[in-house]
This record gives sequence, structure tokens and C-alpha cells, in this order.
Amino acid sequence: MLWHHVILVVVGVIILELVSATRYDVMAGYLGSDCSSTAPYVVYVRSNGGCQDGVCYEYGADERASTECSKEDYLQDMRDFFGDSPYIIHSLYSDDDCSTFEFAVGFLATNSCLGGNLSSGFYFQSSFDDDGSAMVIPYFVEIGSKGAMAGDSSCSADNAMIAEMDIDHLQNHSYVHIGAASALYNYFVTDSPNSVTSYRWHSSNDVEDSGNVTNGSASGEGTIATDTSGGDTSLSSGAIVGIAIGGVVLVAIVAVSTCYRHQVKATFTKTDIDEPGGPDSHGIASDAAKVGQRGLWNDDIITAKRIPRDKVKLKKLIRRGAFGEVYSGVYNRQQVAIKVLLPSARTNLHHVNAFLAEVKIAAIMDHPHIVNFVGVAWESLSDLCMALEFMDGDLRALLDKYEASNHPVGFDRQKTTIALQVCHGLVYLHSLSPPLIHRDLKSRNILLTKSLEAKLTDFGVSRELLDRTMTAGVGTSLWMAPEVIFGEKYDDKADIFSFGVVLSELDVHTLPYAHVKKRSRELGGRELMDAILLQRIVSGEVRVEFSCFCLRSIVQLGHACVSTDPRERPTAAEALYRLHVILAQELSNPGPQVE
Repeated sequence: MLWHHVILVVVGVIILELVSATRYDVMAGYLGSDCSSTAPYVVYVRSNGGCQDGVCYEYGADERASTECSKEDYLQDMRDFFGDSPYIIHSLYSDDDCSTFEFAVGFLATNSCLGGNLSSGFYFQSSFDDDGSAMVIPYFVEIGSKGAMAGDSSCSADNAMIAEMDIDHLQNHSYVHIGAASALYNYFVTDSPNSVTSYRWHSSNDVEDSGNVTNGSASGEGTIATDTSGGDTSLSSGAIVGIAIGGVVLVAIVAVSTCYRHQVKATFTKTDIDEPGGPDSHGIASDAAKVGQRGLWNDDIITAKRIPRDKVKLKKLIRRGAFGEVYSGVYNRQQVAIKVLLPSARTNLHHVNAFLAEVKIAAIMDHPHIVNFVGVAWESLSDLCMALEFMDGDLRALLDKYEASNHPVGFDRQKTTIALQVCHGLVYLHSLSPPLIHRDLKSRNILLTKSLEAKLTDFGVSRELLDRTMTAGVGTSLWMAPEVIFGEKYDDKADIFSFGVVLSELDVHTLPYAHVKKRSRELGGRELMDAILLQRIVSGEVRVEFSCFCLRSIVQLGHACVSTDPRERPTAAEALYRLHVILAQELSNPGPQVE
């Protein structure tokens, strides 16, 4: 028993160390495929991101990146990346005396026009003058908020604004108040969660031939006090704990998945739900067609979930689609979301069939990360409605808010938890017997509570995974897998592709492929046609964007999810396991328990 207590104490200490250690992302971007013979064109540092080492890994077309975790001296790590090449480093702070570090960016100072994927479309020229001063010239097609700041890849636009530092400030690393911020700082401060008010510069001129840093920049200025535990390259105790936790999680996932299969299999059979208007002669499509003969009240699932229509009160329109509307409303003194068909669709049997299919699916769902079904009500087909749990918003609205407020890109614990909860919902759907494909997974169909708990909704286009070719190209095109766009046979891996697109949205906050459309406007002066974009997605020529500060493990998972070959995509359970490991090992700061 004594040993048991000792082990518990040791494990507790290890977990505390894992939780309390502060890590810093230092990421270098290289143009081309060679990271050894060329210097990076840009190096980033952020103090509040996750961190995972990586050497010369692929980062977009014709570009590579390397990442190091700096626990003590991020500035020296930046210098090490640049080596003997000339560079200028900007360190930004959220106070007036440059004591609270927020963000840093280093520019290769060769007076060349540089930029690319890692700089998110930012193009610049950086150089030293003969008098020892330094400057960085950012080039923009137009200037405004970050979302409207389009970079000029030719470095010739009139909207160039010079950020310059004289030799005294450069050598002494004197702090400067941003004041009326230049376009350069408008662009980069959006990666900080706090308001950046001051900055200082460092450069390659701070380093003597011996490689020792002068002016105290490595010991006092630009350094960050943090955990100084050893940097042994062997597997850390924190990693061991994370792997152990991950192993337990994987076992739990398999057990829960098995329970779900047994729980639902008895009632969720092929004849329960089928594709509305599909070729099968059984299931809900034929049941709905017989509404006039025997009535909705004879359907066991519908009857069990029926609620009085006069107790359902519609209040305010929330959303309108092609065939239906969603209102906020009240049932039994409880706020609910109420879905109804549009008046024009209520007399169309196909639309009624589809609505009944959605009702049946929603009625059977039972999972904490699926929106709860309250009931179905009608007096006649003309007032048929479905009541659902009321949610406070959706993921797309949250990300739009993040974009408007310049919320930091990348993945923190909250975003990763949202992704994990979405994946929980997919594991549940795919583990039903037979599996159910959502087919319209996107940020708008991921609803959130006030505490940002995520739940899946809108199964209007869901269907069973049947052993036949499925060619109904439903869903939203920007989230759709290539095989769905092509009208080919597909399975639950189509949802995984959509999940990869959602991961990109969580990272950069914008709609899918916004960076591709932006670049098309820059180069050609006009919007890229959706048909051409879809063709490039299907061919693998373009894929969704991940920011330079996104955890490498998330980027790898996202890229695997959006593979053009469904066989190369992970299953929902595999993706869930990887997210659990990321939370345990890379984002293990104290926070609420994840279900």
C-alpha cells in the first residue's frame, strides 16, 4: 500500500509539472523544399500556443516549416534559425515598458520581396541602411482590418508603409509605443489575445562573430521566465503520462462505441429509416407515403414522441432554409427550437417524407453531443413541427465573432475541446447499427451552449449507410468530400473530410478556402468561380488552410482528414483518440473536465 501511495504522489507531481510548464512556439518558414542550405524568410514566436517539435515538414505548396519548443530564450532560438543571415526581429508587448511579451516575428533582411503561405499572404522587404538603421516595408493591395489586408506579392503596391528603426533604438533595444499603429503592426497584433501597446527591435547586428549575444539581449531583454527543466530528447515523464491517459481513453472509446451499437441495434433497423424518395420500398419513405391511409399516429416512433400541438408556441424566426424554417419557441414552459416546413413545401409529399425521416432520426438519437429531441407535434400535415433542445448559437457565428474581434488564430484548449465534442458526436453516429452518415457537417450545423459545449444538429440529409452505391450529392459543397462531389460511392469517411474542413475553420476562423479566393482576387483581380474551386479541391490541388501557429499535431490530423483518398482518412474513433492525446499532452493546462 505504501508503494501505491508513493506512485500516486509521483504521478501527481508529474501531472502538475505537465500542467504548469509554459511552452512557446517558435516556427520558421522556408520557401521551397530545402531547409538546410537556405535561411527562413520568416520566424514566428507566440507565448500562449501549444508546441510540438518538427523539422522541415511540408507546409503548403512549395513551402516547408520547422518548429521548436523554447522554454527559456525564444530570442536565441530565433537567432539560431536565421544563423549567419541578416535578420530583423520585432517583439511586441501588451504593456508600456515591454515587460509582458505577447508575440514576435523575425524577417529575413535581404531587401528581397518575400512572403508565402506561412506569412498568410503577407509580403515584405526588409533591410539595413548604411547608417545602421533598419526597416521593414510591408506591401498591401488594400489596408484595413486583417481580413481586408490583402498582400501584394509583387511588392510594388502604393499601399506600402515603412516601419523604420534608427541605430540607437536598434542597438539599445529601446521600447517604442505603437501609438497610431502602422499597417505592419495592424497585421500582426491580431495574433495576440491582448492589446499590444509597445514593441522593440533586435537584429543580426546584435551578434558578434563568436556567436555570443551582445547588449544583454539573451539574458535580460526579450527573454521569458519559464520552466527550466531539462531538455532531454528522450520521452518525457509528461509524455508518458499523456500516452497512458491516451491508452485508457482509447479503451473507453471502444467500450462506449460497443455499448452504443448494442443499445440502438434493437430499434434502429433498415426498415426504420431510409432515404426519402429512394428506391427502397420499405422504411420511412413508404411510411410517409401512406400518411393519408393510416395516419402518423400509427408509427411507433412518432407516437412515442408526440406532444400536444397547442402547447408548442412559435416565437421568433432563427433561420430559414430552402424547404424549412427554425423558430425559437416555448413548449411546456421550456424554451425550445421549433422546426417547420415552409408553406410551399407542406403540400409536397417528397418534402414531407424528408421531414419525417429527419424526425425519426432525431427521435432515436441519444447522445450528449447530439441536440436533444423534445418531440413532434401536429394537428394536420399543414402544422407538422419538431421541437428540439434550444441552443445559444452555432460555431460559424462564434468564428465570425472571433474574426471580427481579431481573436488569436490557432488551437487552444477551448477550440480543441469543441473539436473533440464534435468528434464524439461522429463516433456515436458512425457506431450505430447500421452506421449513420451526417452528410452535412459544417460549422453552421454545430450548435453551442452558453458554455461553448458543442452538439451536432440538422440530420435532414442524413441516411443509413446501406450496402449500395450512394450518389445523392447532398450537403454543402465547400465541406463535401471529393467522392460526394463526384457522385461516387461514399461512406462515413465523407463525414471525416467535412470534419477536417471544420478543423480548419476552428483554426483560422474564416470560411473554407477563403485564402484561395483571396489569392485569386490578388493575382487575377476577380473572384474564383465555385466550379473551378471544386475542381481543384477534388484534384487535391488546393486544400483547407491551417495557420502557422496551429499545433502541428492538429495540422497533421486535419490534412489526414481531407485526404482525397477516403482510405487514408482516419475513422472518427481514431480522430477522437488523437484529440484526447493532444489535450492530455500538449494542452494540459487546468480546465474543465472533457466528456
